[in-house]
Amino acid sequence: PGGGGASRGGAPAVKPGAGVGAGATDLTSGEHAGTFAELARKEADKMAATMSDLRLTAAARDVVAEKQASTANGGLETSTFTVAARVRPLSDVERQRDGFACVAAAGPGKVRNTEEATVLTPKLSLRGTPTLDKTSFAFDRFFDADADDDDVYTALGRPLVHRAMAGQVGVVFAYGQTGSGKTHTMGGLLRRVASDLYGGGGGARRGRVSFSYFEVLGNVCADCLAAPIKGGPGVVIGEGMDGSVITRNLSEHPAPDAATLLSLIQVAQSRRSTAPTERNATSSRSHGVGIITIGSSLTADDEEEDVYGPRPGVLYVIDLAGSERSADSANHSKERMDETKAVNLSLMSLKECIRARTLAAKPPPPGGAPNARPHVPYRRSKLTMLMKDVFDIECTRMCSTVVVACVSPVARDAAHTVNTLQYAAPLRVAAGKKGAGGNLPVDPKDPVLWSHEVARDWLAQQAAAAGGKYAAAFDAEAVVPRLTGRELCTLPEPEFHRRVRAQLPGPMGASVASKVYGALWALIVDAKTRRRRPDGSILTDEEEAQEVRQAEEALAARATLWAERDKAMTRGGF
Repeated sequence: PGGGGASRGGAPAVKPGAGVGAGATDLTSGEHAGTFAELARKEADKMAATMSDLRLTAAARDVVAEKQASTANGGLETSTFTVAARVRPLSDVERQRDGFACVAAAGPGKVRNTEEATVLTPKLSLRGTPTLDKTSFAFDRFFDADADDDDVYTALGRPLVHRAMAGQVGVVFAYGQTGSGKTHTMGGLLRRVASDLYGGGGGARRGRVSFSYFEVLGNVCADCLAAPIKGGPGVVIGEGMDGSVITRNLSEHPAPDAATLLSLIQVAQSRRSTAPTERNATSSRSHGVGIITIGSSLTADDEEEDVYGPRPGVLYVIDLAGSERSADSANHSKERMDETKAVNLSLMSLKECIRARTLAAKPPPPGGAPNARPHVPYRRSKLTMLMKDVFDIECTRMCSTVVVACVSPVARDAAHTVNTLQYAAPLRVAAGKKGAGGNLPVDPKDPVLWSHEVARDWLAQQAAAAGGKYAAAFDAEAVVPRLTGRELCTLPEPEFHRRVRAQLPGPMGASVASKVYGALWALIVDAKTRRRRPDGSILTDEEEAQEVRQAEEALAARATLWAERDKAMTRGGF
């Protein structure tokens, strides 16, 4: 992700046909600087003419909701990825140095509901004529230098907050070159989350809200809201026996109002590890992870005792450490080089997990083994382990992830800007592709496809089984009035509990709601992991049982073969 192997900076002279990667300073500040700046301004003006209508259309879009769509087999996609890009404005210092912007919005993309960003890389033709090499990338949203933090939050942050308040998992993280505006963007999002959660005045109750913040520096995790203890244990992230993610030694702080949450955010950010680099005097050398947990407020003041209550929603706001090319880190110490290596490795693991997760929801390729899904290596790094819910196809709640690629506008950073956008843009493509086989045969067991009548009858049967005589008067129609299977499956967990417990109050009603909701999601997960043949058709129960028997027989045959070999070796026959 850092592009270390692609760097060719430091060439003493610029030859015809060379671009920024082979002498950025010479091209952008030498004799052709004025020509390149004028070419870039003309290109930006042409592109700006197509952007006014696009901005009006984009303002009305919910790009996160657009990704909450069906998979190729008509089922429910439970984990979605929205990919955006943002270019920061030129700084005063960059303007004084006659720096010019080389990143511009190119208008709507060729694919529906996408926007294109174009990087204008200064280059000399074979005849020595200054030209601009155009490279375009498609994103779900692109924010140019005129967009402010409110624009970014409205489009990307607020939808995630609303989902977290509904008991879902929301993740937003910024990726990019050091000095590209990642920390500024994520800090702006966090501050606006604090205002939005409490209705702007800090008084609106949204259930119990708590905040944690830690940083990941290499393989070490440190709590940024706890008093540092020399030699003390760091934050530990692992898996429980039931597959759930467990964090130890991480403090969790109540945030009853906006002022308290803002204060905690300020303290946490001030304790981030920073160090000077070639590009940024205060570069964040760690991944900063903010975790906002939002309870459902189904009970008045004893939410912790509501053992059968809905799970709290979670919002992760992650400021990734800045990526660097080898040219930018050539003068670093060994310690700083090791940090850069660890950062780049973790960024690559994150990319692999996102791509593998989106591919895991697709049908097997033609001629492939039934249900041959790619492995999602989320255990490879601390950061991806923490985000297991996002990457686990068997996760039992909705997850929405937003990737924000932050880039520098200056021409001398064009090579790194292209590298950043090349990292991020394919994540959107992977999320939007359909399987090679097109639409798959419908799975009759998928609850998403139920009619209202089927959904109502299933709910009544499950409530009776879970509640017995206590649920004798349970009215399933009141819980799912005219709702289809898809609407039932997407009903937020707190709302589902609220409707069931309105009829069945007390701990018993909470238990019934918890068991029925769990049974519903078991069916959703089963439908997503249903075994299929290479042509997409579904294996019957008998065929699955036969496959299991064949696998057991093959395993037994191998065990017998190895036992015979062991005996032969003991007798000296080998």
